Amino acid sequence: MDFRVSDMERRLASLVQVGTVAEADYGAARVRVGLGGAVSDWLPWLTLRAGGDRTWWAPEVGEQVIVLAPSGDTSQGVVLGSIFQSAHPAPAASPDVDRHVYGDGAVVEYDRSAHRLRAVIPGDIVAEAAQDVTVQAGGEVNVSAGSAVKVTAPQITLSGNIFLNGPLTQGGGSGGGNATLKGDLHADGDITTDADVRAAVSLNGHVHPCPHGGETGGPK
Repeated sequence: MDFRVSDMERRLASLVQVGTVAEADYGAARVRVGLGGAVSDWLPWLTLRAGGDRTWWAPEVGEQVIVLAPSGDTSQGVVLGSIFQSAHPAPAASPDVDRHVYGDGAVVEYDRSAHRLRAVIPGDIVAEAAQDVTVQAGGEVNVSAGSAVKVTAPQITLSGNIFLNGPLTQGGGSGGGNATLKGDLHADGDITTDADVRAAVSLNGHVHPCPHGGETGGPK
C-alpha cells in the first residue's frame, strides 16, 4: 500500500478518538488520555471561557472523554467533553432538567417544567457581595435553621406586620440594650419588670391621695 494512503488513513482514524483520562496535572491544566493500548501526551481540555472571563471544571482520572486531534496528530490534540459510561451514568432523564451532581453529594439543578431552582449542599454556602443584595419573591420567603439565624448590620429595618411565635429577648451589646417603640404597645398578658416603669411619671414613685388623709405611694 502506498505510504501516503496509509498515512492518510492513520490520520483520519486519529482525528476523533474516545478514551479515558489516565493522569491529570491540574497545575498545568493538562491530562493524559488512554487511547486503546496507548497513552497520549499531556493535552489541554476544552473549557467554556479562557480569556478575561475564565471557567474551571477539570476532568478526573477515569472519566471517559473525546480527543480531537488536528490533522490526526494526537500530540496536538484537545480533550473535548465527557461521555457517560456505566461507572458514571447520566444523573437525569429529562430534557427539562439541568442538573449538576458533585462527588461529595451536592446537587444543583433547575427544572424548567416546574420552574424550580434546587440546591442540596452538604456543607456551607458563602455569598459575598461588595454592594447590595436584593431578594424578591412573589410568595413567601421561608428560612429555617437548625441552631440560630443571625443578622448583623448598623441598621435593620423591618417593614410590615411582625408576628413573634416565641419569646423575645432584647438587650446586650455595646448599645446598652435600649428599645424604642414609636406607637402603641398592647399586651394580652402581664407586663413585669425588675426595674422601674416610667411614663410621664414613675409608677414606683407616683403618689395618690389617701381617702383617709395623707398619701399613698410606691414602695419605700
